Amino acid sequence: MGRLVIAPIDLSRSNLRILDTGAADGRWLVDLHASLSSTLGHQYIGFDSLSKLFSTNLPSQITLREQRIDATWQAKWQGSFDYVHQRLVLPGSEHMTHQETVTNPCQLVKPGGWIELIEQDHDSPNMGGMAKAKQVVRDIFTHAGCDYDYPHKLCEFLDKAGMEDIKVQVFDIPIGVLSPDPEMGAKSIWQVRSALEGFMPTARGIECSLPREELEDMPDFTERELKRVGGYQRLFVAYGHRPSTST
Repeated sequence: MGRLVIAPIDLSRSNLRILDTGAADGRWLVDLHASLSSTLGHQYIGFDSLSKLFSTNLPSQITLREQRIDATWQAKWQGSFDYVHQRLVLPGSEHMTHQETVTNPCQLVKPGGWIELIEQDHDSPNMGGMAKAKQVVRDIFTHAGCDYDYPHKLCEFLDKAGMEDIKVQVFDIPIGVLSPDPEMGAKSIWQVRSALEGFMPTARGIECSLPREELEDMPDFTERELKRVGGYQRLFVAYGHRPSTST
């Protein structure tokens, strides 16, 4: 995508509270923090269900906390963030509908603040390295009785959550060895790998089309294949802001 933030939020304002849900090891927060002046006084908070991924060497302005995306948020977080960033988490939401999994973080946004959702299309033409990963994600949704066309519904989810000025952009991103930028290629492999690790507990609990040995190796296999042949991610990025008159 070429940018850390697509939503039209003014990050040059002081003392913003920024939340990343599905933060993995916090790399997106670290990159965003590094791209902005430290004198702005922003607070960067990340949540993920796998605390074992958390980096221990983070700037003091960044805090990581353990929480599932389909758990109830603490009341004190309601309406407290200027910008909420959520990426590649809906396949890991076992105990809530997709609508609820979008509505809940929308309620964390301050009036006038922005939320941005990023999800991958699992039914688009893709090559090589992503084939097994895509199959596992489709298996998860089939088992749950859900469609896997949820990225196409992000705007609908935001609208039902009460957001305004909703927009969506679609990006076909070359990843792994196909990326023209080696650093971005490495980051894309990390992003995919961390997302797959988050899906594995769910995948282990269902009857997948992959044999068990291949399933357990799937994150490693995908990383190897993205380094060898690469792949493409079709990403849907939807964003909207909470009305300033919200109560």
